[in-house]
Amino acid sequence: MVSDFGLEPGPEHYSCIVDLLCRAGELERAWKMVNEMTHKENGSYSVSMWGALLNACNEFGNIELGKLAARKALEMDPHNVGIYVLLSNVYAKFGMWDEIEQLRKLMKETGLKKDVGCSWIEIAS
Repeated sequence: MVSDFGLEPGPEHYSCIVDLLCRAGELERAWKMVNEMTHKENGSYSVSMWGALLNACNEFGNIELGKLAARKALEMDPHNVGIYVLLSNVYAKFGMWDEIEQLRKLMKETGLKKDVGCSWIEIAS
């Protein structure tokens, strides 16, 4: 990008690449990229990278990497309810009910709660 367009890639660019790798089932490659980004000086990483990795771990059944991704994301943004929900989904998929209860207790203790979802449509007369 730099040589062709004079554009330095930012966190959003790397997040897209990580998401694409995750969707392709390339969790190891995605993990390596996120890990490399966390060690760069310019901080070209974001919670969304960890969230994409966590979501893919749910889809592809990698519990340990999912726990790591959640921990790293929560270190960056401890009040991100979406990460708790994604981790809860990973636990639920594998019947880890005790872990879900611990997660819910932690959320309650920190005063976090998931917003209720809603949607609507508009009907023109």
